[in-house]
Amino acid sequence: MSGIQQRYKTALVGCLESPVRQYLSSFNQEKNVSSYAESSQKVRSWLQQSFDRDGRCLIDAEDARYYYKTPYLMTMAGLRDRGARVAHQVTDNFVDDAGELVSSAPLENRIYAMGWLALGATITERFDLANILADRLEHYQDRNSGGIVLVDEDAGEEVAEVCFSGGAGMALAAVGRREATRKMANTFKALIVEQGQASCFYNRFRRDGSILARKAGGEWEKAYDLQEDEQRPANFATVVNSLVWTARVWREQDYLVAARRYVDFVYRHRQNPAQFGRATKFGWAMLNLYAETGEPDLLDRARELGDVLVAKQSADGLWNPQPGNVADAPAWSRLMYSSDCAMTVCALANLDES
Repeated sequence: MSGIQQRYKTALVGCLESPVRQYLSSFNQEKNVSSYAESSQKVRSWLQQSFDRDGRCLIDAEDARYYYKTPYLMTMAGLRDRGARVAHQVTDNFVDDAGELVSSAPLENRIYAMGWLALGATITERFDLANILADRLEHYQDRNSGGIVLVDEDAGEEVAEVCFSGGAGMALAAVGRREATRKMANTFKALIVEQGQASCFYNRFRRDGSILARKAGGEWEKAYDLQEDEQRPANFATVVNSLVWTARVWREQDYLVAARRYVDFVYRHRQNPAQFGRATKFGWAMLNLYAETGEPDLLDRARELGDVLVAKQSADGLWNPQPGNVADAPAWSRLMYSSDCAMTVCALANLDES
């Protein structure tokens, strides 16, 4: 099994300038630890109420959207055995013999979901599901760029997008597909080298690695613009994780350097990214990078984001999709958004239990 299950257990002890500051810091840290643990328990309770012991969703057992991120999320929330049974339900009901996810969602969304399912299957030791999904992801992977290149109607050509590609990249690293992982990570490195000093990072790239240097139409512009107000740091979470896990697979530090550059780009924004409604799982990605580098600002930023998420958590244990606090969102939509929020909160709770 890959190194995904390791690490969330490192604590930082800082030296403060005075006993008063040390006391205040200790008090605030204990308060935050309690908040993360309580938040994680709320997530756990919701999952226990919404999935039976056989891993079936009690809201709608036939809707695949409730299952995409759930095996990994359950593991993070301390329900690994039930997460394995969810993965078993996916194997039996939502994946065909070719390893394709059975869903009415657009292909790019299905591939992204397959990445999350393969990741969850790995950590719950459902290697049958993990491998059949990884085989299918490699089928879709471009042999040159390593990205998931698909027809993009907005672009008018075939392109890959970093968030969706990174979802597959995380899974390929977890399952141990070394060459496939490296190919994608090399492109992620090149993209941040080329765009790291710019005012806007464009998410889409072609088979030859060249960048589609314009935003997409619609609400999701498939870009991170330092000059615009509300942006999506979470788009880079799968990229950072793919780079970190590739560094573990290949034991090459330049992938960690690239991951750090993505974090630095996000935090070059004139506003505080922790306040963005789509920051969510970026704290989890920073914690994964922190586990490798020990750079304290990564932990500080993850905790700041965690505090924002704890404050916005709903009483039922989930989060309303942001921005906009969409309280009437469908249950599956709330779960998918909440899964991203919970990645950060549960990772912090697990970290601070050590």
